Order: sequence, then structure tokens, then C-alpha cells
Amino acid sequence: MADRASASMIIGGIISRSLLPALIEAIDLNNGRLDWEGEPVTASDVEEGKTLEIFACEIAGGMFDAVEALCEAHGVAFVRNSGSCVGVFGPERVIFDGSGPSRQYDLTESDQVALTITDFRSLKSIEAIAAWFQSAAYTPPPLTIVDDDPPCSSVT
Repeated sequence: MADRASASMIIGGIISRSLLPALIEAIDLNNGRLDWEGEPVTASDVEEGKTLEIFACEIAGGMFDAVEALCEAHGVAFVRNSGSCVGVFGPERVIFDGSGPSRQYDLTESDQVALTITDFRSLKSIEAIAAWFQSAAYTPPPLTIVDDDPPCSSVT
């Protein structure tokens, strides 16, 4: 059995309407809920102009692996915070802003971003450290649900 931790996730940004069923399926696969002990997420819970926040208790690795993979594959922004599994992994924040690789930040047990000495030494300036903390505070924008592009028709 995998090591487990609780996690929460905020999803936002631009998402295609046709992707919504797959998003709901991925959330369900990861046992995501609308609150810590709430109802499963349905399509009506995904609202234009609002972020979608999901929660899960005791999920493998403290990750919404199916949801994160879907979001990263389709450029949908998210922030995931997960707790620790004592002796195995610590709490973390993972941020995906819709492009490029996701970024991982260590957290304290009080949900504060923690700068390791290794990261501190690599940043080399107060300005770089401030920018690092600012990037760790990223919040996804509200959801914008877009229709899929119509298929291209060929002109003969």
C-alpha cells in the first residue's frame, strides 16, 4: 500500500469545454471532493469565473496524479498543497501555471513555504530570493471555459 497524505488543489485558467468530462473523471479517480468530507465533484461544480478547489484525505503520495497529469497535458493551471507522510515525505506545494514544467516547494507543517539552504545558496541575491517566494505564492486565475475550435474544413 502506498504512503498516503491529505491534499488540496486549486484549478484555474483556460480549459476547453470538451475537457471537462475528463477532468471530472480524473478528480473522481483521485477521490477528490468539494471539501474534506464532502460530495464528489460534478460538472455543475466547474463554474466559469471561479477556481475549482478540490480536497482528498489519505491519497497515495499526497498527489492528485491523474488530475495533475491531465492539467499539465492540456495547459490548465493548478496549485496543489499536500501534507506529509512521517518518515517518507514532507509537505509540499506544487505549482503549474499552464506552461513549462511544474514547480515544487517544500512546506512546513504550518503550510508556510520553506526555502532550503541549497535553494538559498543557488539564488545568490535578495532580489532572486524575493522572486522565488513570489513565484511560490502563485494562485491560478479563475476558470475560463472555451469552446473547442471547429474542425478545419478543406477547400476543394
